[in-house]
Amino acid sequence: MLVNLNGVFGTGKGTSAEFSNNNGTVHQGGTCFGDSGGPIFRARCTVVVAVTSFGLNQTCTGSTGGYRMDQQDDLDFLASFGIRP
Repeated sequence: MLVNLNGVFGTGKGTSAEFSNNNGTVHQGGTCFGDSGGPIFRARCTVVVAVTSFGLNQTCTGSTGGYRMDQQDDLDFLASFGIRP
């Protein structure tokens, strides 16, 4: 679930987002070490909206930060491979 679009830990507004990894069960689910670079999908579809960047705690639960994929330089890079939104 999207929590914040206004930048996380000093990153510029609009470049990162904070997501909740709480699946309703204590200490289960969420981003963990080694997940960086993995996709964060839009709910109920296969659209990648962000790339996992970091977690916020040692138990791999709670919130995570992701780099938003709607940045023009990223869209240009993906377009060079024929990938368009």
